[in-house]
Amino acid sequence: MKSGPSIKDRMQNSTGIRLYLILALLSLLSVLGLDYLAAHRGEKAYFFSAREPRAEPPSAARPFLAESVRLFLDASGLPPGSVRELQDEDGSPLFIVQLSAENYAGLEPLLEEALRDNQAVFDKDKKEIEGWTTYSWRIARDEKDRLALAFSFPRPTPSAEKKPREPVPAAPAERLVAIIIDDMGNSLETLKEICNLGQPITISVLPQSDYAEETARIAHENGLEVMLHLPGESLNHQEGNDSTPGLIRSGMSPEEIQALVEESIARVPHIQGVNNHMGSKITQEEAVMRPILETLKRRDLFFVDSRTTADSIAFDLAREMGLRCACRHIFLDASVGVDYSKRQMSGLIRLSQRTGRAVGIAHPFPETLQALRESLPLLAGHKVKPVFISEIIRRGN
Repeated sequence: MKSGPSIKDRMQNSTGIRLYLILALLSLLSVLGLDYLAAHRGEKAYFFSAREPRAEPPSAARPFLAESVRLFLDASGLPPGSVRELQDEDGSPLFIVQLSAENYAGLEPLLEEALRDNQAVFDKDKKEIEGWTTYSWRIARDEKDRLALAFSFPRPTPSAEKKPREPVPAAPAERLVAIIIDDMGNSLETLKEICNLGQPITISVLPQSDYAEETARIAHENGLEVMLHLPGESLNHQEGNDSTPGLIRSGMSPEEIQALVEESIARVPHIQGVNNHMGSKITQEEAVMRPILETLKRRDLFFVDSRTTADSIAFDLAREMGLRCACRHIFLDASVGVDYSKRQMSGLIRLSQRTGRAVGIAHPFPETLQALRESLPLLAGHKVKPVFISEIIRRGN
C-alpha cells in the first residue's frame, strides 16, 4: 500500500506556494507603482489616468504681488516715466508713482478691487508735505510677498482749484479679450469640452503629446485657433521639466535650437503662432530666444510670451525683431479652483475695459473649464468681445 506525501513534503509544498504568491504580489505592486509614477509625470500609463501638466508658477525671483501691481500700473495709462520701481528698506519692492489728483481718485478704487481679487491685504496713510500730497500703501499677500506703493501729486493752489477739471479719458472704442488654453494634446475629451464652449478660444498644443496632430486637426475643423506650445527650460526645475521631450535648454547652439523648433512645428498642423511652455530660464536669455524667434519669423508665425517669469525679455525682443507678438496679462488658474478662475476672469474683463485689450492663459483643468462655461456668456453684458489671440495681435497689443 502506497502512502501519501509526508508531513514534511506537504510543508515544503505549502511554503513554496506562499513564496510564489508573495513574489507574484510584489511583482504586481512594482508594475502598479511604475504605472502610477508614469501617470504622475504625465506620461502614458495603463492603469492610472495621466495627470495633465500643470502651469509653471511665476518664478520665485519676482513675487506674484509685484508682477500684479506692475501690470495694473502698466494698464492704467499713466504717462511714461511716472512710475519708478525701487527697493524698500526691508528689501521688498517699492513703487513710486507721480500723477495728478484726478488720476489718483480714479485709480484708487480700481486698485483696491484688484488687490482684493488677488487676496492681498493693504493699508493706506495720507501725508501733506511742502505742497505735495502722498498716499503710502503697504500691501501683502503673505509674509514673503509684500511691497510698498507711494502715490504723490501736487496739492492744488487756490487759483488751480478754480480751473475746469481735465476731461476724463474716453473708454476704449473696442474691448477685446483673448483666452489661450495651454497644455493641449493629452485628452480628446477635454478638447471636445472646449469645442462645446462655442467661443473663439485659442488652444496651444504640446508637440510631443499623445494626440498632438489629432488635437490640432479636430480643433481646426471646429473653428478654433491653434498654436504650438513650445517647451523650454525653467528656473525652478519643476517636476518633469528635465524629461520633457523636445525641451529647449540654455546653452544649446543656435543650430540645435532651430532644429528643435522646426521639429516641433512639424508635429502640430494648422498652427498660427507659438507660445512658450514653462521656459522661465530661456525667456531671459537672448542667446536662446533669438534663434527661436528667427525661426518663427521665417515661418511667418506670431509669438506670445507666456511670461512665466517677470524677467522675461521674449516679448520685447520679438517686437524689436519685427515679429507679430503679444504677451500674457493674467493667468486664469495659477491656483486651481472655480471661484479663483472666475475672479481672474473678472480681472481680465476690467483690464480690457481700461485698455481695450487683455490676454489670459488657462489650462485644461475641469475647474477652469467650468469657470469658463459660467463666465464667457457674461462678456457681452460688459461690452467685451472674445476673440482669437491673432485678432489681438492684428489690432496691436
